[in-house]
Amino acid sequence: MAGRLEDEEYWQSSERKGFNFDDDEFGSQLCGVSKSGTAKLSQRVRGLGGDNAFFSTDSLSGSLSRTTISESSQTIVRPLHTLISEKNLLCILEAGNFHEKQPKGKLTPEEEVRILRRQLESRWVPPPVKETVTKILLGHPYSLELYRTLESKTQLLDAAISMGDGNAILAVILFLVRTLKKNLVHQLLRTRPEAVAQYCQYLSTRMQLHELTDLLEMLGDSREASMKQFQLAVCGTVDSQRRLQRLQTCLKNHFSQPDNRDRPLIESYIKLLEWQLTMAGSNPEITKELVGQSVLSSLAYTCRHHWGEQKGSLSSPLTLCQQQGISDRQFQWTVLTVRASFQSWDDIEGLFITKSWLGGKRVKAAIPMEQVVIQLHNHGAPTDILVKYLDLIDSIDKRITLAKKLQCHKAVINIYVTKRDRQALISYKANLHPQSEDYFYAENCLRVSTTKWKN
Repeated sequence: MAGRLEDEEYWQSSERKGFNFDDDEFGSQLCGVSKSGTAKLSQRVRGLGGDNAFFSTDSLSGSLSRTTISESSQTIVRPLHTLISEKNLLCILEAGNFHEKQPKGKLTPEEEVRILRRQLESRWVPPPVKETVTKILLGHPYSLELYRTLESKTQLLDAAISMGDGNAILAVILFLVRTLKKNLVHQLLRTRPEAVAQYCQYLSTRMQLHELTDLLEMLGDSREASMKQFQLAVCGTVDSQRRLQRLQTCLKNHFSQPDNRDRPLIESYIKLLEWQLTMAGSNPEITKELVGQSVLSSLAYTCRHHWGEQKGSLSSPLTLCQQQGISDRQFQWTVLTVRASFQSWDDIEGLFITKSWLGGKRVKAAIPMEQVVIQLHNHGAPTDILVKYLDLIDSIDKRITLAKKLQCHKAVINIYVTKRDRQALISYKANLHPQSEDYFYAENCLRVSTTKWKN
């Protein structure tokens, strides 16, 4: 029986305190600080000298305490204004200091009528816009439905912009979009660039590009609106054929002006996608490797699989270069990288070296020859190939520096012979591995009697 009484007392009692709006502890915590603590913090902040106020966080108690730079050897100390703007800080402090006093004791009929009237007005009369925006900033419950007139909604938007909080601005804009005609919303946004920036970012993040395009066109930014339509055409579908159709429609509707500076870029991209689809045909493997790739990736594909085809052929690298306006520098570097990976040294020689009218060699490199040599070395080119291209470097100092860096001893030996520097060659031979091919090559160069050495 005693056990049953104890059980009944347990279930009929509770250590949890019931929810009470009149309790002083309700909402007593603001950003981890009690209202009394917030009031003290407010007085201390106002008593400090702005940027000279420093605060540190106690990792054990979570309380805020003032410190100085000399006392911050073991804690991270930052000026308060770097953590939160002064305007938002004052809003938090004012909200923390606000506490409506409740009358104590028995209420008179007049006091009860006054309280009921205030509660009724708060239900049907919109509160000051600054108070509502402050609630949004602090994450408190709020309602925008009481702001019914265009004037009150405009004031609400201006208050959010003045507060400088992006969440508040966006919340008000979404409320305006839901309760106003589109032309009125655009009229309000036209003269408020801060609100436009927030709303555009919101629409772009959510990929609501149609709404974003309408907004930009209404605001007069037709070029940005056209580029958003281009983004929608490219990213809005995975199917390449469907993407091509959308791009063609986008070009016709949004880039139709002949003087549009973006039109050539769109046309070039459409031609590239048409070329890729034609090359792929119905082959799924080629489609996966080629379709949707960039211009240079497409060029690399032709250099791997269709090298040597004559210009004019659809799959020729030269045809793709002419169609897409690929520069000589981009073409040579792509061909060098791809053909070097195949160890096709003759193809590379035909790319950079041609014969002159007198039968000599003429270099037609659009990229520095030093980079050509390094790329060849990275792909394992033999010594004779490296020596050939090192000899094409005009500056002897750059040539010998690069040859030593790449351990191309034969090229270094040839440079010393060209400079007729016997002592330098003897010194360099001493550092070579005895009985090696490069060692014997240096020794033979020193024995040649026809060389007129300077020293």
